[in-house]
Amino acid sequence: MRLALLLAAVCLIPIPASAQGTQSFVQGFGGLRIASAPTITPTAGATVGVGITPYIQAIGEFGHMSDVLPSTYETLLSVSPVGFHRSALYGEGGVRLTTPAIGHVGAYGEALFGLARLSSNVDGIDSARIDALTNLALRFTSTTGRVGAVGTGVILQGGPLFATIGYRFTRIFSDNAIDSLLLPGGQADVNEGRVSIGFRF
Repeated sequence: MRLALLLAAVCLIPIPASAQGTQSFVQGFGGLRIASAPTITPTAGATVGVGITPYIQAIGEFGHMSDVLPSTYETLLSVSPVGFHRSALYGEGGVRLTTPAIGHVGAYGEALFGLARLSSNVDGIDSARIDALTNLALRFTSTTGRVGAVGTGVILQGGPLFATIGYRFTRIFSDNAIDSLLLPGGQADVNEGRVSIGFRF
C-alpha cells in the first residue's frame, strides 16, 4: 500500500522542461524472484546511468540475489528444516533505451553483461556453532562466473524523481564443477519482478 502511494506521488510532481532532458540518474531497486517455489527470494541493489543521447543511457549496476538455485531445489528444500542457498553478488554494465514520456509515463528496455560471485550458505541446523562452521567451510565453494541480463518495464516520473516497475531476466554462467552439479548445464536463470525509485541529475 505504501509503495502504491509513493508511486502515485511521483506521478503528481510536475515535470519541468529542464528535467525532461536530464538523462543521468541513480536509483535503488528491490525485486522478488518469479518462481514456482513457495519461498521468497529477494534481490536488491543500485543502478547508475549516464546520458549518451536523450533516450540512451550507459548504465552500471551492482546487486545481490539471495538465491539462484532452480525452483525445483527450492521446492524440495521447503519441506526440510535445513535451508541451502546459492546466492550471487554481481556487477554489470550495459545500455538502457527509453521512450519519450507521454504525460508522466514512459517505457525502457535494457541489456547488461558482467560478473557474478556465487556463494553457498546453510541455515536451520540445530546448533548455531555448526551453522557457522558449515558456512565457513562453504566459502571454499565460492566461484565467479559471467552474467548477462535483459529487462523492460515502465517509467513513472515527476520532476527529478522517477520510479520504474519492470521485469528482469538474468542468466549466470559458471563452468565450475560445483555449479555443474547444482545448476542444470552450469547456468542459473532468474526471472524477477522489480521496482525502483531514482533521482535524475
